[in-house]
Amino acid sequence: MNMSILIEQKIIEYLKQKKVVKPKEIEQVFNLTLSTTRRYLVKLEEKNMIRRTFGEIIYNDDLKSNVDANANNKILENINQKKEIAKKAVKLVGQYKTIYLDSGSSCYFLLDYLDKDVVIYTNSILNATRAINLGFKNVNIIGGTIKEGTLSIVDIDMDFINKINFPIAFMGVNGINEKGILTTPEKREGITKKILASKSDLVVVLAEKQKINQQSLYDFTPINKKILVVTDHDKLINLENENLFFIYTKGERNEN
Repeated sequence: MNMSILIEQKIIEYLKQKKVVKPKEIEQVFNLTLSTTRRYLVKLEEKNMIRRTFGEIIYNDDLKSNVDANANNKILENINQKKEIAKKAVKLVGQYKTIYLDSGSSCYFLLDYLDKDVVIYTNSILNATRAINLGFKNVNIIGGTIKEGTLSIVDIDMDFINKINFPIAFMGVNGINEKGILTTPEKREGITKKILASKSDLVVVLAEKQKINQQSLYDFTPINKKILVVTDHDKLINLENENLFFIYTKGERNEN
């Protein structure tokens, strides 16, 4: 086995046992230099194995909300819920001729109910391919780097983004915490989501009930932007975000 991989695995096991440590402790235990330690920690953070905050390294125990699943596996989760949410969310398209469609797996099912003449922009290879297969006439992928696993585009082309504004954006989410903060597990995904949400007049988030009062690692909540959350939650939700409004699949809208 490659020595670098072996050391990485040992660091993971150590962090798994300790939960929270200082970077200096990693240096001393594994006899590493400061720069080498930093390199390992950056790599582990990119894999969502750890969080680094205020001079501490925290092992991520909550894999449910803090790890991106394979794109195909995510689509197979909670299918009936996602379809129900998609049916409700598609009504918000109204007269809009152009939409942004996020890489979230819930957005995948929105394609089943959209008019085929709608112009689609997306950062998802999977959703773009499905849109074409379903007969959509104008499908556009935002340029950037393809992220392995989710097949979403990150490190997006800012020259293009600076020249465009979307009337409505449909976004996926990994968790919405008690303060109404939208979160996702991976930093580049979070940056991409926040940029594209900020370039949209109206942001619509598709969230199964399991994602309410959950928190992942990175905040992608757009600033001073009206956000509609379409959910199948069966109870009225009140979170600490005055810009957040909930639409229920079995009821009407409520405002915080």
